[in-house]
Amino acid sequence: MQSNHHKYLDTIIMKGKVSLNKGGLPLMARATQSNIKDFSKVAFTLPIKHTTHRSYDLITPELVKTIQFDGRVQIHTSKDFTAEYGYDLFMQIPNWIYSLSNMGNQLTTKQITGIKNTPIMLQIKITSLDSLLRSPSWSDFLTTKYDGVLNELSDAIWDYILEQHPFHEYGIESYEESNSAMEVDRFSITQLDMYRDIPGRYVKDILELVSVRGYYARKNMRIWNNAGLDTDGNSKVFQDSNGIEFRAGKKSSEIYKFYDKDLENANKHYQAIYTASDVDKKVFTEATKGDNTKLRYEVSLRRVASQRDAIKLKYGKVIGEYKNILLRDVLDNTIYSRVPQSILRDGLFNIFGGEIEKPLTDITIGENDMTDTDILQEYGTTGLKYLGVKYLMDKGQSNDQIWKYMVKRGGISYEVIRRLRKNMKDDGIIEKMNDGHQATMNILRDEYNRLSG
Repeated sequence: MQSNHHKYLDTIIMKGKVSLNKGGLPLMARATQSNIKDFSKVAFTLPIKHTTHRSYDLITPELVKTIQFDGRVQIHTSKDFTAEYGYDLFMQIPNWIYSLSNMGNQLTTKQITGIKNTPIMLQIKITSLDSLLRSPSWSDFLTTKYDGVLNELSDAIWDYILEQHPFHEYGIESYEESNSAMEVDRFSITQLDMYRDIPGRYVKDILELVSVRGYYARKNMRIWNNAGLDTDGNSKVFQDSNGIEFRAGKKSSEIYKFYDKDLENANKHYQAIYTASDVDKKVFTEATKGDNTKLRYEVSLRRVASQRDAIKLKYGKVIGEYKNILLRDVLDNTIYSRVPQSILRDGLFNIFGGEIEKPLTDITIGENDMTDTDILQEYGTTGLKYLGVKYLMDKGQSNDQIWKYMVKRGGISYEVIRRLRKNMKDDGIIEKMNDGHQATMNILRDEYNRLSG
């Protein structure tokens, strides 16, 4: 199999227009009603071999049929299927097609033709490319069922999807070419996420760094906080952040994110395994507040309807040709192999500006650095206030949160806070503190240099 130029890719969403043959009857027959929970009597199911600790089932429906209040019907895969096989399907059927499909053999030729000539959007989502390629289900497919040549990863993934969901048996065909088989090149990418994992840093470190050296306006930044259960079992939102994102507007086609990946995995893992209520509360809280030193930096490119297609624009700059980007382009086409790398690099530059391009700094304590003891010796009792601010920063509070916290919880007047902030700014205390900001910037500079190489 080619290449490692998919190593930066994570979530991939593809969409394409399809049509329903035979009045949609084969598709409706293979889909299971969403209110059916006992799958033992369901005719069309797929085995669950490797993720039973999440689903507590050994089988899952091949397709699920959910009827909305307005009569529309959603055909999709189950969450248990996605956890086992690494992708999901989704399509929305108009209510008039669903009504006609219930007529069965009484459908007229005109009605069947009308259904076939109606374009329906089919979405295929690979939730994590790396997780799919590492999954036991993928390995089982390659070793026992795949008989092709592993030169094109996109073709292998498409055959893997067809193994679980044979579209021709559902009466699903390509809309552009009547009576033609479904092919991977009929689907264009509408969302593409790429990432880098950065060990040893927290989201709070990035948040503080952005407040000191960031170039993005605050209105473009959104902060996500951890949610869990306290010792009494009540819902609780912790003050430390586990995710921040930057976007220009609600429907931005480019989104830049930092979040604590280990923490996210821990929550999913513990919730799946422990079911007893007295155990679940304890384990969930510990997982939420536990060590989460694996930071993920992620860029999400999207096609926003009637606005902007960031995927087409970013990839089109490489060869000067702006076209819909296919799975084959991002996985197998060597022309585009360095695009994810450059996008991740440019994202860091957009957030931190010229600071990210500066040489790595010697962060050993020198004459311009101050330890906690140095601060106390030079500033006396005022130094205690400085260390209090530093303590709150180390506990995960952002620069903005600290001052509100000191007023509301500490009972300190606004005037005292104003003077304290002014003194810390005038004396350059934040920069002098040996608080790891420079170390965080060095790590990001190192990542930037790696992505530039």
